[in-house]
Parts: sequence; structure tokens; C-alpha cells
Amino acid sequence: MGYYQRAIFFTKSPLGGKYRYKDEFQIFPANLENLPKSAYQKHYPNILEYRINEEDYVPLSVIISDYDNLNELFSSTAISLNVQDRILDFLTAVTNNAFFRYTSSEGNWGMPMTKDIPDSEMNSWSSKWCMKLFHFPELPEQLKINGLTETRFDPIIKIRHKEFYTNDPNLDSDSKKQINLPDTIDYLLDSYFALSEEDKSIINSSISFTVSAIELFNLRKTLSLLASFTSMETMVNLEYKEIPVETCDRCGQQRYSIAKKFKGFLLKYIGDTEANKKKFNDYYSLRSKVIHTGRQLKSEKLFADIPEEEGQKDYLTRIEILQIGKLAITNWLLTKPYGVNK
Repeated sequence: MGYYQRAIFFTKSPLGGKYRYKDEFQIFPANLENLPKSAYQKHYPNILEYRINEEDYVPLSVIISDYDNLNELFSSTAISLNVQDRILDFLTAVTNNAFFRYTSSEGNWGMPMTKDIPDSEMNSWSSKWCMKLFHFPELPEQLKINGLTETRFDPIIKIRHKEFYTNDPNLDSDSKKQINLPDTIDYLLDSYFALSEEDKSIINSSISFTVSAIELFNLRKTLSLLASFTSMETMVNLEYKEIPVETCDRCGQQRYSIAKKFKGFLLKYIGDTEANKKKFNDYYSLRSKVIHTGRQLKSEKLFADIPEEEGQKDYLTRIEILQIGKLAITNWLLTKPYGVNK
């Protein structure tokens, strides 16, 4: 028997409805009493309700305290955060929006927006040290639940799988546009949870690299691109992990090079067309240039001195590679026993 918990998470666009996956978890916009709000908010607070199962328990590898009660608290907190991160990372990697919680308590200097419509008083404001923390007095009591709760929100709108990733995805660029989900989301989760622990561990790595690519997309563009490529290569390794490495009797080199596996995987799961063959060759060449020469993208700097057309091409290439990385995960999952081939 598992037990249920509730937590706050954030999105950069409004969630716009609810989504429930069986009795495992559900998400919906935060509708709590006395919930803090701001006309300037860029992070929308939402509710994640989730079940913690017996297999989620992981004992502490290091004794943190001499007091058993504290060790139990640390252990239960670690379990809760691991389950939250698994759900939020999965949703981030298979949708077009970031699902996240605040992970750093380091704090930073900031200017508290105490008024929704600042006036001339702003000129007299001073920076204050701020904690990255979402809290209000009534919150702890409202986070207590015994099971997944009934809500009055409409279900989040779902879009056909291929169109969802390729037809003008929002990618949090419009902070007012409501979040949608792919119509295969249930199948993706079924397939994910049906994986062996070994395969799940590998795909979790791929998901983690995709999340990093999204987090770094506007901050460290070249590293974001490398994270996207690494996510894809992780899926390639998962695809070929059961195939023994063969070497050529004459030259001693591997019969199937990394490049060939990379392109073959994408042609299989993204689409085997002449246009894609050229595109994937170009992408692999770009990947090799960055890795082997240390070359950064020309648009890396905030105000890069390059033609606007070239900067836009760089941007679209990064988006396309990011989305292909997501499709590498989702289309692979859809071929597994609990998936469907759409």
C-alpha cells in the first residue's frame, strides 16, 4: 500500500486544466486559499499530487545525524523529492513546457514587487536578500491529503502526437498560452512504468539530459545543444545495448560506427526520408564540430555580432534538435509493449 503527498510545482505558462495518470499522480493549477499572486509572475504555481510506493523507498547511504528521527526525516524527504523530480522531469521531456520545483535555497538579491502597479515609490526602493521559496501561512495544512483529490478543472487539452512536437510548439515562449499535452501521454507513461529497472535507469538519463537542454536553452546555448545530442545518444545506446559489438576482420574497426548508429536510430524513430538523411548528417557534423573542436555556436553571446538571418537559423536549428530529442524518447516508448505506434 502506498501513501499520497501533495506539493507545489511551477510552470512558465498557465496549466489550464488537470491531468490524472491512473492512481499514481495528478496535476492541476493551484487553487489554494490565500494563495499569493502577482500581476508580474512568470512562474505559475500548480499542485502535484502523487503516490509513494514501497519500491520508491531508498535507504540513506550515509548517516546524516546521530538522531534516528532526523535520519528518518531526511530519508522521507529524499524519497518525496525523488518521486516529484521523476514526474516533473518526465513531463518536461515529453511536452513542450518546463515543469519544475525550486531546488536552490541559496537566495539572491532582488527587488520585492510589493505592489501590482508600482508608482513613483519605486525610486526609493532598495534591493533585499530574497529566498527562492514559495510559502504562506496556510500552505502546510493545505498540502495534507489522503489520496488524489477531486477537482473541478477541465482536462488539459491534448494534441495529436506528431503535430504536438512539430507544429509551432510554444516552448514557453508565450507565457499566456495554456499548456497542452500530446494525445499519447497515457501510453508514454504506461510504457515508461512497464520498463525494466535497467532500461528505466537509462531512459531517465536521457530525460535528464533533455531537461538540462531546456534549462540551458537561453543561458548556455552550446551546452544546451550538447545536452540535446547527449540525450539522443543515450537513446541510441539503449536501442543497441543488446547487440554485440562486431569488428572488421581486416581493419579491426567496429562494423557499426557511432555515427551510423546515431543516424540509423533517428531514421527509424523519426522518419526514413531523403530529406531526413541529409538533415541528420548535418546534425551529426554539427555535433562533431562542437565536441571535437570546442567550437561554440555563433549565437552563443547575448548580443552576437552575426546577421539576423544567421542568428534565426541557429535558433531554429536548436529548437529542431531539441524537439527531435524529445521524439527520440517518445517514439521509442511508443514501440514498447504498452505503447502504440502513432
